[in-house]
Amino acid sequence: MNRTSTARDWVMAQPPGTYFSTSDVPGTRGSADSTLSRLAAPGGPIQRVRQGVYWRTSAPTRFGSTRPDPAQVAIVAAGPGAGLGGASAANSVGMSTQVPRRPHIAVVGRAPKGLAGVQMTARSNPHRVLLSPFEVAVLESLRDFDRYADIPWPQARRRLRQLAANGEIDLIKVADVAAHERGAGLRDRIADLVGS
Repeated sequence: MNRTSTARDWVMAQPPGTYFSTSDVPGTRGSADSTLSRLAAPGGPIQRVRQGVYWRTSAPTRFGSTRPDPAQVAIVAAGPGAGLGGASAANSVGMSTQVPRRPHIAVVGRAPKGLAGVQMTARSNPHRVLLSPFEVAVLESLRDFDRYADIPWPQARRRLRQLAANGEIDLIKVADVAAHERGAGLRDRIADLVGS
C-alpha cells in the first residue's frame, strides 16, 4: 500500500463532521498535502476550512448541506490546549443557558489570526496542552464561574463530579493544570471539587 492510499484511507475512515489538520494525516507531509488537495475538490468528501485544517463533510440533509462549526475550526487551528471559554464554556459544561452571539475560544499563547465568527482569548498557561478541549472548557467555566454560571456552586460541583464519574473529564488533571492558573476563586473551587 503506498503513502497516498494510506492517507486517503485514513481520511475516508474519519466520521462525517470530523475536523483534522494536515499533521494528523499519516504519511509524509507531501503525500498528505497532495491527497488532501485532491479530496477537497468541489463536491469531494472533505472541505478545506483554513490553511492546514480540513472538515469531513456530512451527508446533505433535506434542508441542504451542513457547514463547518466556526468554534471547532478555531479549536483545531489553535492546536493543543484550546477549548471553549467564557459563556461558551459555561454553556457546554452545563453551568449556564447563555449562548453567546459569537463562540468564545481560549487558546494557549498567541491566538491564530483570520478566524471569522469567533472571539479568541490568549491564555499563558502552557500546561493546558495536557487537557482535552472539553477539559479546557471545564477549566474556563471554573475560572469564570462567578461571571457566567446560572446555577449555584453545589449543583455545579455535582455536575462536574458526574462528568468525571462518566469518564468525560479527568478532574485530577484539570486540578493539576489549574494550579498554574490565576483567577479569583479558582483554587478554592478546585480544592472543593477534588477534596471531598
